Amino acid sequence: MPSIFLMAPNSRLGSRYGSEIVKTYGNVISVVDDTSEKHSIYGVPRWNSDAFKERASDYEGAIAIDLSISERGKAWVAGLCDLVGVRCLSFRQALREFGELPSCTFEQISDYTDFIVSKSVRGTGGNFVPLETVPQNELDKIDIKTIAFYLPQFHAFPLNDEWFGKGFTEWTNVTKAIPQYTGHYQPQLPIDVGYYDLNNISVVHRQVEIAKIFGIYGFCFHYYWFSGSRLMEMPIFQWLSNQDIDFPFCLNWANENWGKLWDGGDREVRYKQELLPDDDEKFFDDILPFFNDKRYIKINEKPVLSIYRPHLFKKERFLQFIDTLRRKSVENGFPGLYLISVNSHGFQDDPRQWGMDAMLEFPPHSMKERGVNEKSLNVFINPNFCGEVWDGENYVAEKKYLYDVRYKLFKGVAPSWDNTPRKAYSGSIVLDGITPEVYKEWLSGCIEYTRKNHSRDESLIFVNAWNEWAEGAHLEPDSHYGYAYLQATRDALLKGKK
Repeated sequence: MPSIFLMAPNSRLGSRYGSEIVKTYGNVISVVDDTSEKHSIYGVPRWNSDAFKERASDYEGAIAIDLSISERGKAWVAGLCDLVGVRCLSFRQALREFGELPSCTFEQISDYTDFIVSKSVRGTGGNFVPLETVPQNELDKIDIKTIAFYLPQFHAFPLNDEWFGKGFTEWTNVTKAIPQYTGHYQPQLPIDVGYYDLNNISVVHRQVEIAKIFGIYGFCFHYYWFSGSRLMEMPIFQWLSNQDIDFPFCLNWANENWGKLWDGGDREVRYKQELLPDDDEKFFDDILPFFNDKRYIKINEKPVLSIYRPHLFKKERFLQFIDTLRRKSVENGFPGLYLISVNSHGFQDDPRQWGMDAMLEFPPHSMKERGVNEKSLNVFINPNFCGEVWDGENYVAEKKYLYDVRYKLFKGVAPSWDNTPRKAYSGSIVLDGITPEVYKEWLSGCIEYTRKNHSRDESLIFVNAWNEWAEGAHLEPDSHYGYAYLQATRDALLKGKK
């Protein structure tokens, strides 16, 4: 085995396989990196590029293994190696020349290739569930109001055109997804309504028809409002103007920054979320037409409004905002508002301290706090993959979703989660193991909790989501499972009802 220099050890590829290369191949003289201040990495001395230039020639016949991913990184490595006359191997070339690693074998790569080929077969493994109806008198027995979050981004609009190219919609992300490891369910592709455009009102009518068939009570639209500016509002106002859409709905104010990274963070932000002095009344006046709609979901005649991130604002300012909303609702003939906070981004406060009436769960948010485990994968993993894989099956089996709180909590479930279509290489999460059967068990546990803890008027369970296709969270049917998650929803809702 020749002497080895490990180049770019802090890359995503290096982070995953660097220590294993050191342990398996041995004879690693140094890791070469200009971005770290550490004296050693993986127990091996770190050289900067100047040290590499000065000392590499002392090791005759040495080779460099390039773990960089970016074109810039590869050019940096190639330039250094050419300068000192050291032979450079890519990661894959090193595997072939020096042998496989325990966590990256050619057998695993072959299994991954076979898996990719099998993905082209619709309904692989007998998982496809066709559309089946039940009599309306059976659906009438359902006593739980299941509300599915609804993303209104499936249409082109100017900001997305500007940022991502003319005609961009979520389908652009969905269709380019690939499996990041053997057994990873991607891409997830729609059937029935298909790759729809929400400009077409017939799409919405079909969505409602499907939802009713499977006992879904209503939709909760994500509403993007920034101090008077809106985004993606067209489908929601189209819904408002079409009174023949006979289906309950409510709004969730998605009050986070809007940027290119789809993470609500503060990088590459186009619309910053603020509460300006005159926003309180402007916001209420903007959503009042929805509250006045006969289809709008209410509890004890109070319009239901959820707010995604109360803690994005200072508590004193937020409480002032809430007081204004409640006052304006009474002035407009309502007995008040029913306000629900979302347990997103680590928010675990008693919602009453923030002027809210209740909290709703929004998985996968707060699953870490409830003890979800990261899953160990003994299969081929795309070296470029940058994300976490959570063990959803274990989370449900151990009923980690059931816990006691002193405030009113509306349970939430998800028919899985997988935002690799958006963020496979920049920090994604895959909630693995939430099959239709596991999802049904999760929902059934939440139904039991709801029947035990809530009045009939407050018997709500939220599902994330109806159509978050680029985040792998969709009740809408797909080419692999068909209508399985919808069928599981209806079965759980009807369980024990006579």
